[in-house]
Amino acid sequence: MFAVVFDKNTTDENTAKDIEYYIYKIGCDVNITLENDKLHYEPNLLDSTYAMNKPKTLDLLLQKGTFPSKWLTRDIATEFLVFFRENSDGIKDKKASPELLEFIKTPRYKEFKEEKFKLIKKLLDHGQDPKDYVVLKSILKIVNDEKEFDELVEGRNR
Repeated sequence: MFAVVFDKNTTDENTAKDIEYYIYKIGCDVNITLENDKLHYEPNLLDSTYAMNKPKTLDLLLQKGTFPSKWLTRDIATEFLVFFRENSDGIKDKKASPELLEFIKTPRYKEFKEEKFKLIKKLLDHGQDPKDYVVLKSILKIVNDEKEFDELVEGRNR
């Protein structure tokens, strides 16, 4: 299943069809992990699907019971840091630059955040532990933009 997810020549639609075949016809485990001595963690199929930007396959895996791992939350938090760095001075020494504080007011950032928050909501709805988002919460707190995130996870970690 990992091979089809990592195949850049296979469309998201075809990847989802192939994964569905593996699940229904062959009986493959949707919570399989990739074991590799070079990695410091074992990504599951959902993590890999997200990394390969295959949202239809990601939705299918969630529907079939793939559990969102804490590693996926790390990837999402990292995307915020990279996005900040690509569009401003970013975060340095746990402080947001003035340029970054202005950037988070732009429609570009708001669209990015909205897209990521939709994904986070979906993951939370499928069993993701809100406590796994501690790194993202810290990043958003640095830029004074954690209020919507808090509202998103409110009540889920009680």
